[in-house]
Amino acid sequence: MELLFVFAMILIILYYFYQKRPKTHFPNIPYQDHKKHVLNYKKINTNNKPPQDLQYTTYLLSLINELPQDEFILVYACLKKWEKQGEITLEDVDGEINIHFKKPYTNNIVEDQLFQMLYRLEIDHVVENEVIRKWMEADFDKIVQWKEAYLKEMQNKLKQEHKLVDERYSLEIYHDLESLLGYKKYLNVYKEIETEEENVYALLFGLKECPYHMYTFFVMENVDDKPMINSSVK
Repeated sequence: MELLFVFAMILIILYYFYQKRPKTHFPNIPYQDHKKHVLNYKKINTNNKPPQDLQYTTYLLSLINELPQDEFILVYACLKKWEKQGEITLEDVDGEINIHFKKPYTNNIVEDQLFQMLYRLEIDHVVENEVIRKWMEADFDKIVQWKEAYLKEMQNKLKQEHKLVDERYSLEIYHDLESLLGYKKYLNVYKEIETEEENVYALLFGLKECPYHMYTFFVMENVDDKPMINSSVK
């Protein structure tokens, strides 16, 4: 009898720890067909097709808690997007990055909120590395608020397109998410990232560390996980 009691207690303990296991890799997300589809990473096919819309990609990752909580990564991703669109250039000066503005705005309304925050720091159309780091410290709360608005704007867009109804998502979004995670698996296969585009998505996926010389304006003293800079914004 005592053995049965001990065996039962062991089963209860094992079940408790089973329930406490991380579940983020197999999330259940409700869809419009009122069924729950399980995103099983083991069954997702690897593919080498990068997503085309940074904001949509960011939103999809937020649905399954795969979006890094580091706001700086998303700012960096936007900078690389703007560079690709020819709206800014990123100049590497002795291992530090300066932003050169070619235009006073960008083509996405909610991205332009971030763009304007940086543009207001410019002197002769250039924002230097040290100024960026000071701005990160001074306006960190604004950056967090911007990220939330960035995600909310995409949610509203999906509602207008009838891909989001009563907090349920279309199967089209589900398939896009599978494709995105397939690209994540593809990047994770390789030890080296070959292109800047791959580097940006690897950062968003939390797979790779960005080279120091391309991430220097986000390097700050780490005290209690909060960005700290000794001096204030000019």
